[in-house]
Amino acid sequence: MCLRRSLDPKSRRILSAGYLCLMASFLLMNFEHDFSHRYSGLLTGLRFVLLSCAIGLLYWSARRSRGCASGS
Repeated sequence: MCLRRSLDPKSRRILSAGYLCLMASFLLMNFEHDFSHRYSGLLTGLRFVLLSCAIGLLYWSARRSRGCASGS
C-alpha cells in the first residue's frame, strides 16, 4: 500500500481533485432540502456528475500509483 507522501506530484493532485469532488457532492446534500422545490433535478444531476468525476479521478490516481514501491 502506498502512502500519500510516496506518490508523485501529479498523482497527489489527481487524488486531491477526487477528494474535492467527493466532498462537494456530499456538501450538496445539505442544499437539497432548501432548494428541492425549484432545483431538484439540477442538484441531483450536479451530484451525479461530481460523484462520477470523483470515482474516475480516484480510480485514475489508484492506477497511477500501482507501481509505487512498498515500504516493506
